[in-house]
Amino acid sequence: MVVTGGGFYAHRALADRKATPAPSASVRVATAKVIRTDLSDYWSETGTVGYRKQRTLRGTAAGVVTWLPRAGSVVARGGTLFRVNDRPVTLFYGSTPMFRDLGPVGVVGRDVRVLANNLRALGYRIGEQPAAGRVVGAGAARVRVTRDDAVFTEALKAAVQRWQWDRRIQPADGVLKVGDVLVLPGRVRVGAAGAKLGDDATGDVLAVSDQTKVVSVEIDADRADDVRAGQKVRITLPDSTVTTGTVGSVSTDVIKDGDTPKVRVVVTADRPAALDGLTTADVEVRFTGTTVRHVLAVPVGALLALSGGGYGLQVAGGALTAVKVGLFAGGMVQVSGGGITEGASVVTTS
Repeated sequence: MVVTGGGFYAHRALADRKATPAPSASVRVATAKVIRTDLSDYWSETGTVGYRKQRTLRGTAAGVVTWLPRAGSVVARGGTLFRVNDRPVTLFYGSTPMFRDLGPVGVVGRDVRVLANNLRALGYRIGEQPAAGRVVGAGAARVRVTRDDAVFTEALKAAVQRWQWDRRIQPADGVLKVGDVLVLPGRVRVGAAGAKLGDDATGDVLAVSDQTKVVSVEIDADRADDVRAGQKVRITLPDSTVTTGTVGSVSTDVIKDGDTPKVRVVVTADRPAALDGLTTADVEVRFTGTTVRHVLAVPVGALLALSGGGYGLQVAGGALTAVKVGLFAGGMVQVSGGGITEGASVVTTS
């Protein structure tokens, strides 16, 4: 919704400007100054407070869900996300998922790097790693190690075994199996469970997110070009408190919502504490639309609708002057025309 301000339009003919009398000096009329200013129009949408980067976790190995964490709890590196066949599924940090069993010494890859980095961060001694550029293996199995790789060495296998002992993972044989670990960018907040105890672990098990609260807003897809990352917005909370926020992202994925396609905008509060105590509350988010700078403007109530079309302004003590109108915003309107200058007084109703 675009805010265009208040006021009403008085109808007055401009058929004969010479015949239009100036207001009598004995009649008191309201006047306003023509000012030079910046104008912006605004539109508002309803947003919902939630957590950033929400996703649903699934087990990567067949089995039965035997334990789930409490909603609202936080799982950090090395913690248990859930259990499958009573075997813990551990959170590791990184960007490469564990896509194979790691057991044979000499295996090279980015997944091995994730394993090595996490065990080292958890305090396990993993030994020295071959330098980038070194060739390991023999014959057809020869591989050149890149800086993104690690090698599954005897020392790393021994570290996996010690980690398994500590986690009570059986058998503690130094083999990391697919499904023992899920790799995510960092610590996560546990949301709603998608599974119940006894369900298939390869289905939706658990919703997680990071710990930062954000406001998600669905806007009409045809407004997406009016919103950009980094843009400032105003957020009105349920108790009418007003705070500011910054657009973090504008999705390119269209959401089909009835007959009107939508896109999702994620807003971060500039003062995160303002969202403390809110979980799924609705808030009002005001976006800035068009902005014009350094223009002449008068109150909307100063406009007079002319019988032949268009608008005019009654200059105090002077003639009725036709003007061109531009942006309406916050009870003001952009105007231009001959004889309309900054500081001039015009008759107004408000």
